[in-house]
Amino acid sequence: MKNKSFYTTSVVSLFKKILIPFLIFLFSSPVHSQPATSASGWYFTSYSFKEGSLRKESVLMGTTSKMYDTIYNKGDKGNMIITHNRYDVKTGKLVAGVSYKVIWSDPPAVLQPEEKTSIDFESKTISSLSWKAPQRSVYINQGLYGIYYITPGGEKYINKDISARLTTEKPIQKGTKGAKRLIQINFGNGFHAIYNYEWREGNTIQKPAQNVTANGWQLINYSFKDGSVKKNSVLMGTTSGLYDTISYKGDKGNIVITHNRYDVKTGKLLAGVSYKVIWSDPPAVLQPEEKTSIDFELKTISSLTWKAPQQSIRADQGLYGVYYITPGGEKYINKDISARLTTEKSIQKGTKGAKRLIQINFGNGFSATYTYEWR
Repeated sequence: MKNKSFYTTSVVSLFKKILIPFLIFLFSSPVHSQPATSASGWYFTSYSFKEGSLRKESVLMGTTSKMYDTIYNKGDKGNMIITHNRYDVKTGKLVAGVSYKVIWSDPPAVLQPEEKTSIDFESKTISSLSWKAPQRSVYINQGLYGIYYITPGGEKYINKDISARLTTEKPIQKGTKGAKRLIQINFGNGFHAIYNYEWREGNTIQKPAQNVTANGWQLINYSFKDGSVKKNSVLMGTTSGLYDTISYKGDKGNIVITHNRYDVKTGKLLAGVSYKVIWSDPPAVLQPEEKTSIDFELKTISSLTWKAPQQSIRADQGLYGVYYITPGGEKYINKDISARLTTEKSIQKGTKGAKRLIQINFGNGFSATYTYEWR
């Protein structure tokens, strides 16, 4: 009996020595308690669209002639056609009207302080009778009067057809915890899109705002893979030494990549290519059962023997992924291009917490990755 009691006491003592330190480690370990980190900035929280569609009657000034106006739109977020027509009530004749297309990219999911930010914007008149497309603008409520996104020529108010990257006239200012900011894209005729942002300090990635009610893939992270390298090699079948340099310049959304090969002995440039890639961020939220688009431009700056390597954009959906294709249907880009690339298939629904990524491959080991989570 005494031996049994001693045995039991020994087991309990050993159990305490092993289990208690383990439990302390388990519940105090930073692996379990440390939140994900992120930079301070203005984080996208919600999107809304102001509908300007209406039908109204009026009387032509100085007459008794009645007119009626119809204003409506067709299309989806990022690509729509707005039409404003005026008819004579008595005859039904079209007296005046204009129809115009507007295409725009979403602003970044995170606005970085002390940096300017850009939006790709296109407006094109489709048809016109007497009237022209109304004034358009992109505005952010920073400062007393706000700041505008301006064209490469410096215009803040758009009164003609255009296809350009608009950039804020001033850098984005820092905020304070919980402060709100909005970007408003005005399309004319009462239509506009609003992107709401909230200032969040670094250290924690907060949950999406409660007013974002639709299910979807929400952007949670961006990363850039730098392919810069300098390496030596020997020309096949010879003893001639070569060295390659691969480098880039620029920032997110607009970079120039250069790959040159030199003769080690003479320093002579034997082959090389320098090319610019410009791209828009994908949407902050990918809607299920819808296709999604990215504006993409590739332009060769200089070339000796070589050409820019193959480019592509791919979402990791399904066994082989889903590619963003050109208007001509190509998924692999092997020549200079400036176009809106759209997924070949619709984005599928996910399950809570599932991850998805969009990868833009620029060639020469460079890539940009946007990571999403289903919420």
